Amino acid sequence: MGSSLYEDEEIAEIYSRQYSTVYRICFSFMKNSADAEDMVQETFLKLISRKKQFESPEHEKAWLIVMASNTCKDELRRWKRRLENIKSLFQQENVVQKEDDRALEWVMDLPVKYKQVIYLHYYEGYHTSEIAGMLHCSESTVRNQLLRGRRLLKNNSTYHAKSGIILAAVLAGSLLVATTVYAVYTYGLRDLHLGKENVLDLSKREELPEEVSEKDIPKKEVDIITLCGIAGSPEYSASREWRAFLDGYDTDEAILSEIGNGFAGLGEYELVYNCYTQDMADKVDEICEKYELSKLQGLTIVDDYAALCRQTNIGDFCTGADGSVRWDFGGGSLYDDGSFDMDGRVIWKGPADLKLLYVADYQFGRAMKGSFNPFTLNVGEMEEYHEWEYLSESGQTVLLANSSLKALIIAERDHSFIVVNVLGDLPSDTLEMSDKMLESLADLFDFSVIP
Repeated sequence: MGSSLYEDEEIAEIYSRQYSTVYRICFSFMKNSADAEDMVQETFLKLISRKKQFESPEHEKAWLIVMASNTCKDELRRWKRRLENIKSLFQQENVVQKEDDRALEWVMDLPVKYKQVIYLHYYEGYHTSEIAGMLHCSESTVRNQLLRGRRLLKNNSTYHAKSGIILAAVLAGSLLVATTVYAVYTYGLRDLHLGKENVLDLSKREELPEEVSEKDIPKKEVDIITLCGIAGSPEYSASREWRAFLDGYDTDEAILSEIGNGFAGLGEYELVYNCYTQDMADKVDEICEKYELSKLQGLTIVDDYAALCRQTNIGDFCTGADGSVRWDFGGGSLYDDGSFDMDGRVIWKGPADLKLLYVADYQFGRAMKGSFNPFTLNVGEMEEYHEWEYLSESGQTVLLANSSLKALIIAERDHSFIVVNVLGDLPSDTLEMSDKMLESLADLFDFSVIP
């Protein structure tokens, strides 16, 4: 356009024209909206101060893209230089309490990528989304590095020695910083992954003949996750060992064929763990003893939501049952320890920027810590999901994962692990749910009343 930027009106026009592009560039670097907005403002301030002339709208856009990218890179480099000096910061007086000096040394002995995130999260109180922006990586990467860093600390040969306050907080998964408790969500969907399994491929069921046997239906390989806890927990380890045992047991199904469709007479080993031989039941006992877990017992079918809450001694976690929200309870099952699963449907009005009415079918599962829960979930292909940490309206931080097949809401509580499986359209194996809609759905559950 060939003019100098002296007039506020011209600046406003460029800002209006290019804001969305510049914001997307900044967000791609900073990974969070607050820092991205700061970088947008910095980019346009540089435009104003340099009084840049442009030959065309395309030249204008290209210049702003390069300037925004360089501005973000410079900011991230500054953060990197600060992080490289973390050790010197530790040595300053009053950075941490004196009794935490040894704990600090253990943190500093970690590989750089782990000590950076642990320092920023536990010592400075930054959330994972903020750290992701600082280090120019994904939030799931930050969560994974926090988890692995904590494991390395726990495996330190001096772990059982008297530790400082901060190390104890790190290993416990939370830290009191300036009177604020920062919840730690140090895992991603990968930390629930158990492996692969083959399932029937019904994506083209309309092409199958009316009379078809199961053996004639093609199969596909899918990823499965545990519903009982994250990698490193005894519950996850038990589930993984059980899965490995099943993968190598009765592979030709000769024993199962001999038993047929009748009951094997193994009681709850059969009902809960699908055991059909004494060897399988013995393996359940072996796993429970190895990981110091209890067997699931006392299976009860429940057809009333209020009864489920009463029998598990938890509050009403399906909130907002008024004119804007309707809950339909589809039945469930529970166990003596408080573990349960339930099916349901919710119809609700979303926020103003969403559609007026939403419908979601879901499966809600609660697995109690300290019990051997064998249940898994087919999630299709892990690579199809994108995930993020979300602070729900109940004040609980949850992990959200969304894909074109299904969506997941995952919450770790003090005594249990919760997975909400949001179902797509079963005939087409598809799910149409925006990220905002998934966040709106997560807000409908009050995870705080489930210990």
